[in-house]
Amino acid sequence: MKHSFLFAMLISLFIVGCSNDDGDDGRIRLKVSATNSNGTSAKTASFTGKNNENVIFTDFRISIRDVVFKNDDDPNSNLDTDEIQFRGPYQIDLLDGGDALTQTIGDVVVPDGIYKELRFKFHKDEDLPTTDKLFDKSIYIEGTIDGQPFVFWHDTSENLDVGRSTGVEVVGGMVNFTVEFDMSQFLGSLKQIDLTQAIDGNENGIIEIFPNDEDGNQEIAKDLKDNIKETADLIDK
Repeated sequence: MKHSFLFAMLISLFIVGCSNDDGDDGRIRLKVSATNSNGTSAKTASFTGKNNENVIFTDFRISIRDVVFKNDDDPNSNLDTDEIQFRGPYQIDLLDGGDALTQTIGDVVVPDGIYKELRFKFHKDEDLPTTDKLFDKSIYIEGTIDGQPFVFWHDTSENLDVGRSTGVEVVGGMVNFTVEFDMSQFLGSLKQIDLTQAIDGNENGIIEIFPNDEDGNQEIAKDLKDNIKETADLIDK
């Protein structure tokens, strides 16, 4: 009986010790968010400018996987490592009607150090139900152009590196990393896109902007995909 009690006490102390150790570990909590910095509203996914002032986004989603963090204090840490902190895939909804959203991916224990970069891969998920908007797609947007519905999607599988030059120090405790997409720059970060030039070529009532769409908007699809990647930024909040 005494041995059983002693064993139970030792197990309890071991669990408490492990819990304390976990609390002292450096951790990164990863979030993904959308924002709109055009000055019209903090949450409205609308656009300024003569050509795109009647463009509205109502749905913005991405699918990602294989998130890696780079520790500048560790010479063996790089963005090509096999040490993937978040494997995924993750389907992330960043816009509800006109309201920008933030989604938390999770948190992970990392070595102490200065973190300046992270990498993830846009990933089309073929394991989703075929009725899911992100089935076989990595970027998806819905909205209206001058009141007419449009749908944009892309199935890119490219890596995206984001960072901040000053870096973020992780020394015990929790640090938030947020990958933020500025929707106000989706039509002008790399190339100026006049979305009113997108056409409903097959006249089915929806302007379709895909890599292989039948409406004739494939070049716009490529430019919009590139613009979206360019707007991603890394912040710590």
